[in-house]
Amino acid sequence: MMKYTKKLLLLWLLLIFILSGCGKKFDSDDYIGKTSADIIEEYGDFDYVLGDTDPEGLYKSTKCGYTYREKQVGFLGTSEEEFFFIHFNERGIAYKCDYGVRPGG
Repeated sequence: MMKYTKKLLLLWLLLIFILSGCGKKFDSDDYIGKTSADIIEEYGDFDYVLGDTDPEGLYKSTKCGYTYREKQVGFLGTSEEEFFFIHFNERGIAYKCDYGVRPGG
């Protein structure tokens, strides 16, 4: 019985580790201090954009984001799509990052 319990516990721990995604995919330090153009060049186009670029091609005084977790429909309901947002100041430099859902649902 004890052997079975240990195997079951190990299986649950492994399952939790796999489903948790082994930590967050994005690190704020990789983005802070860079322009939107630098970020797009290194990581690709944003999945979410609030606003347009200025004549220089930079996002300023706005936020943009990459998809962190896709929307999931399951037996117990639907989870919202989650984003890693990058906030840009008036000079177009990333100054803050956070996780959240699409504004307005």
